[in-house]
Formats: sequence, structure tokens, C-alpha cells
Amino acid sequence: MVLNVEGIMYNSINTDFDTMKEYLIYGAELDGEYGFAKIPPINILPNETIDFDSSLNRNLKGHKNLNVNFYISDIKFQRLFNNCDRYLNHLKCFHSVMMPDFSVSFGLGGMPMALNIYNKWRNHALAWYMYLNDITVIPSVNIIPYKGREWLLDGLPKRSTVCCSTNGRVRSKAAREEFCGGFREMCERLEPKRVVVVGILPDELDSPVEIINFKSRGQKVNDRFGNGGR
Repeated sequence: MVLNVEGIMYNSINTDFDTMKEYLIYGAELDGEYGFAKIPPINILPNETIDFDSSLNRNLKGHKNLNVNFYISDIKFQRLFNNCDRYLNHLKCFHSVMMPDFSVSFGLGGMPMALNIYNKWRNHALAWYMYLNDITVIPSVNIIPYKGREWLLDGLPKRSTVCCSTNGRVRSKAAREEFCGGFREMCERLEPKRVVVVGILPDELDSPVEIINFKSRGQKVNDRFGNGGR
């Protein structure tokens, strides 16, 4: 039997010393059979984005006009999950942040399903907690085929600005076509006002909604050093 937790407001801590970090979703409305924190819709337009690791550079200027994204290796923002409170004031200095993006990986060689669910839980938990602490959060969407994985869209708002990344999704024709198919399905289900895409846009993408495109960390490194940005 699967417990449907949709509509439940989470208001309990179930482990001694909050081992599971349930405080991150305290007060959230839970969505779907796995109970992801629902992220409120938003209608904003960032001017530029920078990844979380680069945002910690003390020489960085122009914070108030910058968005912070998490489309980098998980290890580079694990510290945020370990001690979120430590970085709240830092993130408040920026225009907005994109919802954290701990990795999901399916299919042959992918992660066990429990880890995929846990990583999505962490993404939503951190986004909710930042929202509670007056940080403007853009919901982030995993763009993949959703058949059998519809839960990947649980907890995400309809008719909102959302964001996604094409990192690792444009290296082959098959990967680009898979991304484009998932993108269209996401748009049908969430009906976003616009999508902020970080990374290279596939030539095959025929978007039904407005796209705002920013360069990824890899592209910026390529622009500076010529090392390849895909």
C-alpha cells in the first residue's frame, strides 16, 4: 500500500536530533506518493547566472544582479546540504537562486531508485528551506523521458518560471532528441511561463514556451581557456 501524502503540511520531527534533517521541510505541503516539498510558483527573469562554487569567490562583484545555479558536480555544493544555515546570508546577497540539483541517474549503470528519490527529496527540501528564509528560488526540472518516472515532476509548480540544464545532454543526436522529447512533455504537464536553460541549446529543440538561455560553467571555462564546454 502506498501512502498518498498530497496536501499534508509537514509539522513533525521523527528522528532523535533530527538525523534526517526534517527541519528543512517543516511547514511544507507535501506532494505525490514520496512526499516532496511543494515549491511555490514564481515569475521572475534573471539577468545572468553563476554556479554556486563560483559564487563563493570573494572577488565577485555585482551580486544583486546575479542568479546562483547548482548545475555543477554534486560535491561542489554538498556543503549546502550539510549546513544550509551557514550559506543563507550568502545566498540572500543575490538576485535569486535556482533550486539545487543533486543528480538523478537511471537505466543501465544508474543509481538505485532509492538514491534518485532521496536526491530529489534533498533538492526540494533545500529549495523549500531557502524559500522560507526569504530567498527567491526558481524551481528546477529534470528533463528526461517521464514514463514510469512521473514522480520527477511532483512538487513542482504549474504556470511558473522554471529552470533546467543541458549538461551532458547534447553530446549525441540520441541524447538531444531525448532531451527535446522530455522538454515538450514537461511543458505539457507544468505549462511553464518560461524556461531558463543553462547550457547549450540543442538545435532540435522547438520550444512551445519562451526560453532564456545562459552559459554553463563548462561553456564559460571554454570561453576563457578553450578547453571545451560540452
